[in-house]
Amino acid sequence: MEFAPRAAPPYSRLEELPAGGPGPGPVSVPGPVPSYKYWSIFNILCCCLPLGLVAVFYSGQVEECLARRDTAGAKSASDTARTINILALVIGLACIGVAIFYLIQRMELIKFSTAPTTQSPLYYNLG
Repeated sequence: MEFAPRAAPPYSRLEELPAGGPGPGPVSVPGPVPSYKYWSIFNILCCCLPLGLVAVFYSGQVEECLARRDTAGAKSASDTARTINILALVIGLACIGVAIFYLIQRMELIKFSTAPTTQSPLYYNLG
């Protein structure tokens, strides 16, 4: 009675091949691919709306590719979503910083323009 060899179970982490096994060493088996969906939503709400929307699109692409078992496409979309999220965060924080800087400058100008003058407003130069 002969038994057919069993298929190897799917692995989701870096596995070492046995010493006598084929191949040069560690084999990278694809693991979970992050979608960065929540980071994208945060960027929509707090940082940069247009880039956040693009990042949400690529986050959805990651989930669609994983549903089709296309790990290469999912990894590519995940990397793109991460890059766009970083860009959105940097641009959003820079815009917030510039806005705060100009608000402070505006307050300084208002304070300066409302400072009391040394000359009476009823002073007339007659000549």
